[in-house]
Amino acid sequence: MALARARYIPSLLQAHLDDLAFIAGQRREALGSRLHSLREFGELNERLEAHLQGALIAPPESLTTQLQPQLSAEDRDEAFAAAFVLLRLAEAKSTHAVVVEFSRARGATLAGLRDALGLAPPALFTDEMRSALEKAKPTAAVAAAVVLANQRLLDAASPRLAKLLEDDDPAVCELAWRAALLVDVAAPKAAPVRPFKAGLAHASPAVRHSAWCAVAWAGQAAALPLLRKSAAASDLPALHWLAVLGSADDAPLLQKAALALTDVRLRCGLLARFGHPSALNALLRWMAEDDVVLAAAAREAFTRITGQDVCGDRRQLPVADDADDFEREMAPDVWLPDVQKARAAMERHADEWARGTRWCQGLRLDGQVSREVLVQLDLEARWDAAARAAMAGRAISAPPPIH
Repeated sequence: MALARARYIPSLLQAHLDDLAFIAGQRREALGSRLHSLREFGELNERLEAHLQGALIAPPESLTTQLQPQLSAEDRDEAFAAAFVLLRLAEAKSTHAVVVEFSRARGATLAGLRDALGLAPPALFTDEMRSALEKAKPTAAVAAAVVLANQRLLDAASPRLAKLLEDDDPAVCELAWRAALLVDVAAPKAAPVRPFKAGLAHASPAVRHSAWCAVAWAGQAAALPLLRKSAAASDLPALHWLAVLGSADDAPLLQKAALALTDVRLRCGLLARFGHPSALNALLRWMAEDDVVLAAAAREAFTRITGQDVCGDRRQLPVADDADDFEREMAPDVWLPDVQKARAAMERHADEWARGTRWCQGLRLDGQVSREVLVQLDLEARWDAAARAAMAGRAISAPPPIH
């Protein structure tokens, strides 16, 4: 017996589009999150596909008419939702509408269309993306490079990509480094020489961050002395990547640099990302401080390293004296530590923790990380572990897509 076709209910189309936009934002944030594992990220993809299929029940003509104006939405995720549905129609007309809007879009709109093109089947728009890479203005060209990189269709030897890596616009330059990373890691033997020196010395912290990321995933271990030198000079992107890539020998350097930071949340975050047990005593002291921000940040870092739940009371973060009523009402809550519980955990596990030099969520990560351990990690820790492995010349995972 033939299956009945799902009935199109016009009022539900916007609901599916709203959910597509919402999940797209969640998916983008999840890619580098401490709150999502790879399995949970896969579940977001499944939800995205489910709402897409719900939207595709509508007649193609109705979709094209209703969604084409939404391609220019100023909200990134709304533009994504409209483009993603139109692209999955897999029709020349609807695909052409997305490509045309892509060619003239800017800012968040361009980012949303770029996201959709990076996820949709590329057969109907690959040539247009390659043409945009070679001929369009830098902002559209680098967006096309990102689309092609996420689709694993970017030519590593593209002369335009090489120029974009040294573009005058830092936003263009940063995206170009991220695109180059994906294509170079996919085919390392074919990867051309990249201008790492220029990227690592760039005036923009965002560009330096992306360049260090490319260095790590490309296995450029010869750059580690420069990383240490830059971190010692308190360069924040270098400090971040030393926390990700550094060995136990780097603990004194990183801890000294972290202690010099006035932002206590950033300080504790760096120590947590490095995961060396020598930081635990300092975190324990800070948890006993009256400073709510410091105590909460230290608790979070302690738990991040050890996997031990040491939550105590929940407290609203303090606000400035001149804050208005709305700011006071909306001030976020944080978990303060239960210091006695943390001290008890130290007494029970200190000897065990001292035997390792890098811990995350109570898992020891200072040796080769197996695939079994990798799947237990949240996505931030997963990419960190994979970047360290790539730097050591033993790749265990592809890098994340550009988001």
